[in-house]
Amino acid sequence: MAEHPADSALAQLELTLENHQQWAESIVAGILANETPAEENLVPGAHVLCDFGKWYYSQTHSTLLTEQPLFTPLEKKHRALHDAARGLLLAPAGAGKAEAYRQFSSASSDMALHLRNLIQALLTSELTTDALTGVPNRRQMDEQLEEAIYAATRVLGEPACLALADLDHFKRINDTYGHAVGDEVLKAFSQLLITSMRDTDRIYRYGGEEFLVFMNHVDLELAESILDRLREKISRYPLHIEGLSDPLNITVSFGIAQVSQNEALRSLIRRADEALYQAKNGGRNRVCSATRLAA
Repeated sequence: MAEHPADSALAQLELTLENHQQWAESIVAGILANETPAEENLVPGAHVLCDFGKWYYSQTHSTLLTEQPLFTPLEKKHRALHDAARGLLLAPAGAGKAEAYRQFSSASSDMALHLRNLIQALLTSELTTDALTGVPNRRQMDEQLEEAIYAATRVLGEPACLALADLDHFKRINDTYGHAVGDEVLKAFSQLLITSMRDTDRIYRYGGEEFLVFMNHVDLELAESILDRLREKISRYPLHIEGLSDPLNITVSFGIAQVSQNEALRSLIRRADEALYQAKNGGRNRVCSATRLAA
């Protein structure tokens, strides 16, 4: 099974939380023991020089982590913690030391809470994001699309379409080149979908070599035109896969259904799937549309 993009970040953050708590305890223990503070805790740039700072600024993180809303504010929390630690270590004994300790304790708790919240956000992403391609999975699709369909038909009163995309002859790719190459093809195809569709469209991995695209504010005719251009683009786009000496060309078939008033998600997917079957049965590398439901 492919490692989920969140796994390494989760492991690092959980280790960071544990190390953070141990470090905070060591700061207080050193003061109580009247030990000379470590120089590394006294320099102004300590937040950059510590292990966590080196990891945070390494620029090797997955987009799944960096796109989390809580990731960027973590820098400010971490800097504040080191500033509070330096203030505590340098504060003279007495009332000033007590106030510095309160500030350090508050910053330490704030950092720990922020890390726990970020870990929880990543755990949620792990449950709702496809491990191989990084796009939302069927679980997230189920949670989001019923609401999106309701909004399109009942709130906005605007057309919307759902499309199923299926890579043609994908089994042949796996059998010829191996599953590792097949995985790379799926990742490349998912990125083509992401970069080709609008920001308002929603893309999910539906299963195997099938992806689902939900398109807002488009009727069936416009959706057909958009996806047919994408189909042609994909057929002309050579994939450069590591391990293969020559580029690999792929094609894709699409089945589309326009959302009907009060239609359930399962009905909409079923109609798109029937249209996809027509595309496959009709020779592949084509776009087929489901018959509109009567109003």
